Amino acid sequence: MTDSQKCTAVMLLFTLFLIVPAAATISLQEERVAPHGDSLPAGTQVNTSAIIRIIPQGPTTFSESYTFVLSTDLERAGWNVVVMVDGNPAKVIPQIGKYVFINGYLLSYPTNRDVTVSATLEGMVPDLADGTPFRIIQAEELNNQGQSIGDTEQVIIRRVINTGTGPESSPPRAEVSPVVTIPVSPGATTAVMSSILVPLGIGLAVALIMKRGF
Repeated sequence: MTDSQKCTAVMLLFTLFLIVPAAATISLQEERVAPHGDSLPAGTQVNTSAIIRIIPQGPTTFSESYTFVLSTDLERAGWNVVVMVDGNPAKVIPQIGKYVFINGYLLSYPTNRDVTVSATLEGMVPDLADGTPFRIIQAEELNNQGQSIGDTEQVIIRRVINTGTGPESSPPRAEVSPVVTIPVSPGATTAVMSSILVPLGIGLAVALIMKRGF
């Protein structure tokens, strides 16, 4: 291979390097989650914030054809996302829902610029089975085919505490009519016995008299 051919090959490789977009490195920093704890009860209101630093790996801070994605498993999620350039807000992106998509051109700057994404998020812990992991916040980069670039993924995970909605209620009791026992006094018992024995004695006497008469 001549020197001219070598020079041409080097120039082609350099041009190819410029054409093929390189994935940036995403670094999740200054993350805060309230309430604290590795496990959170289902239905708990969660507030979180984080700074995602974009570390360039190519000729720009981020590829214009790629997409930066924030996502969460929190229910009723509300976001406030700000693209920061050299410490100054360049784009404010409020969003409702579980996903925030940021076009790459909003993050694409010369590599001598400092680009970060500031995200605040609030939502509720999902009602999942006890011990199930869920994402508080996840940051990742998608290529121009919409595929996740796995080594760029950054995520904060917690687990659900879910012991149920409360103690099981007892089945309703069947209504039972009370049985009331009324005691009988000794005097009343004697009176009843007397009212039975006296007529019986009279009847026996009459029977004997009539028998003798015959």
